[in-house]
Amino acid sequence: MSKVILQYRYWPLPILIWTLVVLASFLWNQAEMERKAYQLANDRAQFVFKMVESVRLWNARHGGVYAPIDEYTRPNPYLEVPDREITTPSGTHLTMINPAYMTRQLTDVVMELSQLRLHLTSLKPLNPHNAPDPWERTQLERFEQGTGEVSELVDQGGDAVFRFIAPLRVQQPCLKCHLHQGYKLGDIRGGVSVSFAAAPLLAPEAVQLRNVALTHLAVWLLLSGLTLFALSRFRRQMLALEGARAQTEVLVQQRTAELRDEVAERRQAEAQLRLFIESSGEGIVGMNLEGTCTLVNPEALRLLGLERPEQLLGLPVHELIHHSYADGQPRPLAECALHTTLRDGRVVHDDADVFWRADGSSFPVEYRSHPLHTDGQLLGAVLTFSDITARKQAEAQLRKLSSAVEHSPASAIITDSEGTIEYVNPRFVEMTGYQPEEVIGENPRMWQSGTTPLKTYERLWATIKGGEVWHGEVLNKAKDGHLFWESAQISPIKDEQGRVTHFVAVKEDITERKAQEEAIWRQAHYDGLTGLPNRDLFAVRLEQALNLADAGGREAGLLYIDLDGFKQVNDSLGHAAGDELLQQAAQRLLGCMRDSDTVARLGGDEFAMVLAQVHGLDGAGIVAQKVLHVLQQPFEIQEREVILSASIGIVLYPADGDTIDALLQHADGAMYRAKASGRNRYCFYKDHD
Repeated sequence: MSKVILQYRYWPLPILIWTLVVLASFLWNQAEMERKAYQLANDRAQFVFKMVESVRLWNARHGGVYAPIDEYTRPNPYLEVPDREITTPSGTHLTMINPAYMTRQLTDVVMELSQLRLHLTSLKPLNPHNAPDPWERTQLERFEQGTGEVSELVDQGGDAVFRFIAPLRVQQPCLKCHLHQGYKLGDIRGGVSVSFAAAPLLAPEAVQLRNVALTHLAVWLLLSGLTLFALSRFRRQMLALEGARAQTEVLVQQRTAELRDEVAERRQAEAQLRLFIESSGEGIVGMNLEGTCTLVNPEALRLLGLERPEQLLGLPVHELIHHSYADGQPRPLAECALHTTLRDGRVVHDDADVFWRADGSSFPVEYRSHPLHTDGQLLGAVLTFSDITARKQAEAQLRKLSSAVEHSPASAIITDSEGTIEYVNPRFVEMTGYQPEEVIGENPRMWQSGTTPLKTYERLWATIKGGEVWHGEVLNKAKDGHLFWESAQISPIKDEQGRVTHFVAVKEDITERKAQEEAIWRQAHYDGLTGLPNRDLFAVRLEQALNLADAGGREAGLLYIDLDGFKQVNDSLGHAAGDELLQQAAQRLLGCMRDSDTVARLGGDEFAMVLAQVHGLDGAGIVAQKVLHVLQQPFEIQEREVILSASIGIVLYPADGDTIDALLQHADGAMYRAKASGRNRYCFYKDHD
C-alpha cells in the first residue's frame, strides 16, 4: 500500500477503479431509462390496439348500422347488397355501415386527434387501403407462423419511429361476415399496426440521460479529487516520517563531519586567501594601528623594488614608501593619508599621489586604504595600490591630442556609431555659427544644404559603416543660412573587437577655392562679353543634344545666326556700341529658347542655337521666325535707335548630317544662302537637294 501512495505512477489505479464503477452505474441507468421509454411506448401501442380491437368486437356483435350520408359518412363502396342504401320518407339518404367500415372510420378519427398512425391491414385485404407495407407484411407472415405481437424502433428517413403490430383473430361475431370467406374461429384475419414518432418519447429520456451523465461526472470528479487529496496527504505524511527518520540518522554523521571539516575548511580558506593575496595584480600591504607592516604580497615587493618581505615586515610603512611628496619635500606623519584610516577608520582613495621605491625613485600610484574591524574594534588597515605611470603618460598624451584638436585650423566632429554628435572643436563653431550645446546630441544632417545628391550621402554611409575612410566635398548651410563648401574626410574608430564605435570627421572650408575654380571654368567655357556659352561649351552641348536624340529616337536642330548690318554699327558708332549691341542681341536670343535648348556665341556677330528636340522643318521654322522677329525690333544703343536683321541657316539631325562638323558646315552654308537671298530670312540646308 505504501508503494502505491509514495509513487505517482500508481495513482491512476484508484482513479481507474472509480472510473469503471461510475461508468458501470451510468451504463446501467442508461439501459434502464431506455427500457422504461420502450415499455411506455409499447404500453401506449397496446392500449390503442386493445381499444381498436374492443370497438371492432362491439361492431361485430351489433352488426351494421344505418347512418345519413354526409361529408363525414360517404356511401359504403364495399357493399355488395344494393338495398343496404335506403332513403327515408323525409328524403334522407342512409347507407349501411358494416363493422369493418365502422372500425376503419374509428381509426381515421383516432389519427386525426393524435399523432398516431393506425392501419388495419391483412395479407388478404378487401380494401386496397388495407394492403400492408413491407414491414407489416413481414410481421403478418410471422403471425401465420404462430408469433404474437411485435414492437420495435425502426429508422424511417433518418427519424426514429416506434412500430407495433398485433394480430386480429376471428371471433364468433366475426363469422357473420367472414364465414363465407372460408375463415374459422381463431384464424388470423389480419393485424392492427400502430406507429408514431419516437422523438417525443426519447426527448425527455435525452434530458434525463444528460442529467444522469452530469451527476455521474460530478460524482467521478468528487471521488477522484478526494482520492488524490487523500493520496497526496498520506504521501506527505509518509515522506515527512521517512525524512525525519533519515534526518535523525544523518544528523549525527553530519555534525561529526562538520566538526572534522571545520579545521580543514579553515586551513583551505587561509590557503586560498594567501593564494589570492600572493597572485593579486595589485600591491597589498597590511598595517597595524601603529602603522607597522604586518603583511606584504609579491606584487607590492616588485612595485617597491624590494627583494624580500623582511625588508618591509615589522617596519613603519610611512617612513619607507610614503615619506615625501612628488617634488621630494618631506611629508609629515600628520599629513599622511594612510594614517587617516588608522586614526578615524575612514576609507581613503587617491590617484594623485606617489610612493617611493627602495632605490629612492618615486612612481605615481592609485591606492585605497581600508580599515580592518573585529567586533566593531579597529585593528589596522589594508593598503592596495598599483603603478599608474602608463595611465598618467596616456592622459598626458591625450591632453596633447585634445589641445591639438581644440586649436586645429580644420573643423573636427566626433559622433557615435549612429551619427549622434558627441564633440565639435572651436573651428567648427567658426565655420558653421553653431555653438557646441546646439549640436551635441544632434545629427549632422541639421546643417545640410539640401542640394547635395542623396546618393552622395548613401555612398558616404556605406563607406564608413564598412570600416573605410570616406573623402569628398559637400555643400552645407551655416546657422545664418549662407552656403559653404567643405572638403571632408570621415574615418571610423574601432574597438578591440573591430566594431565601429565612433566616427571622426575632419573638414576644411573650400568655399573660396570652389569660387575660384568656378570662375576659371566660366572663363574657359563662356563668352566674356555676352555671358553665353562659347564655341567649346557649344560643342559639348550640341553633342549632348545629339546623344539624347539618338537615345529617344527624336530629331535635334541647329540654327546658325548671323547679324545683318552689325559691321556698319560697329564702324559708325564704335566698338563700345557694337559690344552693347551684341549683349542686347544675346539677351533677346535667350528669350527665344527653351530650358532644354542652348544659345552660344561662336565669335564676332555669329550665334548658334541648339534645339535639343524639334518637330521637323516646321518646328525649326517657327523658332527661326521668332528669332527674326525679336532681332528686327529697334535696339537702343547710346541713346540712338539701331535697326538690325539676321540671316539664319537651319539643319536637322540626323537628316542633314551625323557629326558636329558636318552640321556646322551645312548650317553655315544655309546661312550664307539666306544672306545672299536678301537677308532677314532663314534657309534650310535641304534646299541644296
